[in-house]
Amino acid sequence: MTQIKAGATAPRLTRQAGDFFKDKLPVCDAYLVMEVIHDWSDAESISILQAIRRAAPSHARLLLIEEIVPDDPGPAWSKMLDIHMLALIGGKQRTRREYEALFDAAGLSFQREIDTGAGISILQAA
Repeated sequence: MTQIKAGATAPRLTRQAGDFFKDKLPVCDAYLVMEVIHDWSDAESISILQAIRRAAPSHARLLLIEEIVPDDPGPAWSKMLDIHMLALIGGKQRTRREYEALFDAAGLSFQREIDTGAGISILQAA
């Protein structure tokens, strides 16, 4: 396994700065978006996902890394974080079904959820 140090580069990895709402996104094989969508409302989240969809070739994958709100009614850290996101920046934590609905609205197809065992999941879409 190759480790990439901060600021380093790798042959098939390009870090791309920019604004999802204004800038044209690059054409990539995979788009890795970590802890971004939970910062935004549904409408803005769909706009971000649509920008990725417009740039993505048909074989590309989106890997969305987020904490998922469980469906059960019990306590969970993600539910507390949801209150903070709403009160502080207007975002929200979402259930997997809510992410699937965002993908669908943006023209993406949910493929699978990968539980990392660290309290966050990787949602794969195409």
